[in-house]
Amino acid sequence: MLRFPRNLPIQRKVTLVVLVTATACLIVACVALFAFQLLSFRRNFIADLASLSDVVANSAISAVAFNDTEAAKAVLAGMKAKPHVRSASIVKDGEIFALFAEGDDLPKLERYPKETGFRFDGNALLYTNEIIFDEEAIARLYIRSDYGAVYFPLLKLYGVILAGVLLVSVGIAWIISLRLQRFVSEPILKLADTARTIALNKDYSVRVARSHEDEVGVFTDAFNQMLEQIEMQDSQLQRAQQTLEKQVDALQREIAERERAEHQLADAHNQLVETSRQAGMAEVATGVLHNVGNVLNSVNVSATLVSDRVRQSKAENLAKAAGLLREHAGDLEGFFARDPRAKLLLEYLPNLGEHLNEERAEMLSELQLLTKNLDHIKDIVAMQQNYAKVSGVVEPVSVASLAEDALQIHEAALVRHSVQVVREYSDVPLVAADKHKILQILVNLIGNAKYATEEQARDEKRLVIAIGLSGSQAVRVQVKDNGVGIAPENLVKIFSHGFTTKKEGHGFGLHSCALAARDMGGSLFAESDGRGKGATFTLDLPIARAKAA
Repeated sequence: MLRFPRNLPIQRKVTLVVLVTATACLIVACVALFAFQLLSFRRNFIADLASLSDVVANSAISAVAFNDTEAAKAVLAGMKAKPHVRSASIVKDGEIFALFAEGDDLPKLERYPKETGFRFDGNALLYTNEIIFDEEAIARLYIRSDYGAVYFPLLKLYGVILAGVLLVSVGIAWIISLRLQRFVSEPILKLADTARTIALNKDYSVRVARSHEDEVGVFTDAFNQMLEQIEMQDSQLQRAQQTLEKQVDALQREIAERERAEHQLADAHNQLVETSRQAGMAEVATGVLHNVGNVLNSVNVSATLVSDRVRQSKAENLAKAAGLLREHAGDLEGFFARDPRAKLLLEYLPNLGEHLNEERAEMLSELQLLTKNLDHIKDIVAMQQNYAKVSGVVEPVSVASLAEDALQIHEAALVRHSVQVVREYSDVPLVAADKHKILQILVNLIGNAKYATEEQARDEKRLVIAIGLSGSQAVRVQVKDNGVGIAPENLVKIFSHGFTTKKEGHGFGLHSCALAARDMGGSLFAESDGRGKGATFTLDLPIARAKAA
């Protein structure tokens, strides 16, 4: 019922409100005037008839007192001047003494009031009065007036007049509202047009000029302040995006420089970056790429060692010795007997063989290490692809398995920085969650813990991952470190958007982790005893029920 007015433009809404209000008030006023006029007319009509009755009764006293019927009829005939009077009767001693017009017989006179007064009978007004002589009622006067013949035409005319006044008043109200509604609608329309322009052009520098000091002016100021905040946040996001793009470009260039040993490594890197982009795993991708970069360092070292061994190989000397033997193939016995080089050759060949065997063993060892590192990169890429395929799916998952995957992503960095990993896993049920989000949280927490232990610069760097129950409804995962710790004043801000204590941090990681935990029906909070005393991050996740499983 109200859907139509809701969809009207605001100018028409304001006009409609004014018209409806004015019309309702005018209708109430007209009804009140009509009711007042109805009561006034009725009261006046009764008063007129009562006055007429008193005049006739006083005029007929002598005629009734002296039993002059003709004189009484003459007195009644004087009521011809009142067209609405239909009949009149004078009753004396129970008999009709005189009549006017149609008159009423005695049975009909029973409908009249018994005492002086009036009553309505249909459209007729019946009035009874007494003719008093020497303070004694000597007769009764009965008058019947056609109330409707006078009343209804006047009421109809008055109703037509009120209807005309109502229509004219509504028209005037409509014209006035058309002129005045712009004082309300124009500022709002200006705001709406500005908002539409901003939405189309994405230009948040536009401002609305304040033209009123009322609530619309306050709304205009609030709208401009909102635009300023949006413009500032948009600028910050653009700068952050540019910074991230530069970091990604620098990371890609660094990886590209390290990939000259194997084309397969370039394919694995491209596949990993593409998979991370499609799955939206910003934090996971950073950890994965960092780990791949660490492995690539080892690959470069192994490739360089193999290349140096090949360049420094003594195989060329073996070829020279073989050439010398081939040169004296026809007289080897004489060559070994007379030529001093033969004696040196006999001493050199066993040493050369041992050296080549050692060289071969070293290159095989480096090649095995190179193959192991390549397999490690393949495993990371395969795991990342597996998580990317199931992003957004809530299913029963094993927290311990996800913790191991997160540790594998950071394995190279943890080993390189000599961080000791301690696993405290309890037998817990599955959790109902999106394993992509859990992996994102764990990768971020492990990376932060590694960074905290590195900043502390202590000899024993320790990272503990504990998995257990939190009551009967949730599984609790705790990532503990003995790093730099968290200042008490930062504990309440650490999950805020844009807050970071890292020199090159962006403040997105823990904020996004807290949001992801909340989306899964869980929670993420931090604890620390202060600077230099390490920190504990606790993730609670709901247990998967039978229906979910």
